[in-house]
Amino acid sequence: MRCWRAAYGGILPKQILDDLSVDLRENFWRAGLGDESSQALTLVAEDPPGTTAGFLTLVTPSRDQDAGDRTAEIAATYVDPLRWNSGVGRSLLREALAGLDDNRWDHATLWIFQRNAQGRAFYARSGFRLDGAKSTHDASGVTTARMRVPLGSSGA
Repeated sequence: MRCWRAAYGGILPKQILDDLSVDLRENFWRAGLGDESSQALTLVAEDPPGTTAGFLTLVTPSRDQDAGDRTAEIAATYVDPLRWNSGVGRSLLREALAGLDDNRWDHATLWIFQRNAQGRAFYARSGFRLDGAKSTHDASGVTTARMRVPLGSSGA
């Protein structure tokens, strides 16, 4: 919740951020992580050991119908705001993309709030670019944009 409030203040309606609760997010993640049919992998960074500093969830293949069978998706990346600019997010993203470098995946995509300039800049430093696809965040009506990065030898 702290991540959402820090990252999305001024982007999402205040009421959505105010209504966030530990129980709501816990139920969401328990359902997603407990789904055995899902091809998702969640990487967790701890700093210090036993304390979560951030996490990244990778879904293979992408859930987007137009993404193609050889496209993976970064479904979530969140780092404790007290650890922003510490390398935690870069490490999680680097680890996730390295795990896709097996010639099975051509691209990785992610959805980001269009007005999230800080997030877009973070991903751009790792080669992600807007690909022109846009959508609307269901709960808020806020516009999201898709970013994409080529992987492995297919991206050369």
